[in-house]
Amino acid sequence: MWNSEINFEHVEWVPAISISGFLLLVVFLWKEWKGVHNRSFYINSFIGFISILSLGLLMLSPTMMKEVKGEAVLLTAGYAEEQLDSLYKSNGRLTTINYTPGMDLLTQLDSVNQLLVMGYGIKDYDLWQLERQQVEFIPTEISEGIVKLDFTQNAMVGEDWTVEGLYRNPREKTKLVLQGPGREDLDSVLLTERNSQNFSLKANLKVKGKFVYKLQIKDSTGIVIENESLPLVVEAKKVLKILLVNEFPSFETKYLKNFLAEQGHEVVVKTKLTVQKYKFEYFNTDKVAIYALNTDSLYEFDLIVFDDKSLNNLSRSEQSILAKSVLENGMGVFVQQTEDSFQGKNALVEFETIRDNQTTLQLTNWPKNTLEKFPVQYSDTGLLGIPIGNFAFSIKKGKGQYGSTILKNTYQLILDGNESQYREIWSRIITEISRKSEPSGFLKSSNDLAYLNEPYDFSFFTKDSSPMIVYKELYQLPLIKDVVMVDEWHGTTYPKKMGWHSLVSEKDSSIYSNFYIMDGKEWNTLVNARTLRSNKRFFSLSNSKPVIKKIPQILDRIWFFMVFLLGMTYLWLETKLRNL
Repeated sequence: MWNSEINFEHVEWVPAISISGFLLLVVFLWKEWKGVHNRSFYINSFIGFISILSLGLLMLSPTMMKEVKGEAVLLTAGYAEEQLDSLYKSNGRLTTINYTPGMDLLTQLDSVNQLLVMGYGIKDYDLWQLERQQVEFIPTEISEGIVKLDFTQNAMVGEDWTVEGLYRNPREKTKLVLQGPGREDLDSVLLTERNSQNFSLKANLKVKGKFVYKLQIKDSTGIVIENESLPLVVEAKKVLKILLVNEFPSFETKYLKNFLAEQGHEVVVKTKLTVQKYKFEYFNTDKVAIYALNTDSLYEFDLIVFDDKSLNNLSRSEQSILAKSVLENGMGVFVQQTEDSFQGKNALVEFETIRDNQTTLQLTNWPKNTLEKFPVQYSDTGLLGIPIGNFAFSIKKGKGQYGSTILKNTYQLILDGNESQYREIWSRIITEISRKSEPSGFLKSSNDLAYLNEPYDFSFFTKDSSPMIVYKELYQLPLIKDVVMVDEWHGTTYPKKMGWHSLVSEKDSSIYSNFYIMDGKEWNTLVNARTLRSNKRFFSLSNSKPVIKKIPQILDRIWFFMVFLLGMTYLWLETKLRNL
């Protein structure tokens, strides 16, 4: 390229044509030389040079960068025909592009410097093609349906699995039904709000395996309008070794130990009766009395539940051993509050709270039930603080955690017949605070819904310097190392079949991830709503100034041919006239 504005279509021919043209010019000058520097020699030499240059340019096909002035409209799902007709009336030269997910937009937008996008927008994996394009987004708002959805795809046996979401503009007496894998109705909710309504559906998980639940939307007559898939992998619950230490018997401990025993955990209860006299209870484990805390006795426990007085009454050596077990071995410690006021500070950790003067609390998933609480709430404790819902909190120390809750007398839920709520509260607390296993790696994906022939992105976290992931036991997937996180690798696959798929570490088969692929017709309203939100966010941050775009255009070669032809004609006539 000689100039940023000028190039040649056949730039690879430049050396050969330049040499050939130079030799041709030398031969021409030698033939034209008559031993005299007269006016005719100079004129003919100049015309010969111009003719040879024109011939070379004729073969090289010069191009020049010209500014693009084109406008186009990209039509995506949900665009309004009325708006499109209005655009055509105001601009008859508007080019129309029908969007298909995964299409090459860059080629079609080469001659466009202003683009209108109509409808719900383009898929997230195609947005990068519009990063340097001036775009005006004309969105189509979702009129009715599920526009938000939140559910986990991995759960444990015995847990209450929750499906939450937001339904926009439901019709009268619209009903949502959660069905199990056997198509039995597990839970339902009647939508009564006119504008938008949050919903929550629950199911208790009893068997491990890979399942596909269904969320049905029924109209007022009971006819199924939509039948959407909810994939779920249920794992067997991990059996924990738990020690409960109390300064005195309490109803809270009584119901908690029964709950833990029913869940199959190995539970030891140590209750102080008088000075140096304790009562021991054992559930699902051998009878081994633990009088003093030491390294050997603590090593096997995943979690210790102290009431605040028992924790503060530990000896300094016991406190040191306990802190070391949390820090180095990952054991969890939960502090039960027994005083009338919340004890934020104890012998090992301090929970930062602020007073809110509220003595009751409603959980997000149970808005109709009111729970008793201390008149405080947890404040932000930085990166080490981990909220557990809106009712509990934990602080990470080394490999382990310390936790507590602002709730009081949770056993009252069982007395009131709210066993499910009690089970959810304590299951979350126990799961979050107990000792975590340390696998050599784990797989994670942000795709809660995966579709046929669409990219499925995942991340593999491992300390291995050369990890390998196998897809469906068929072939390896290429991985790209994250530029910031040294232990994170990224990969993408494009599933070609519906149903369950798997990703497995080739070096450690215990590291795996299952995901379910559905066709593009499921969760259509939800996907459109998500696409709409991501497009609004993307285009609000994109370039709003006019984009100066230039593309190479071939100069009309007829002019080079005409110059060459005129030059040759002049030289031929000049020779004829000179010889007369």
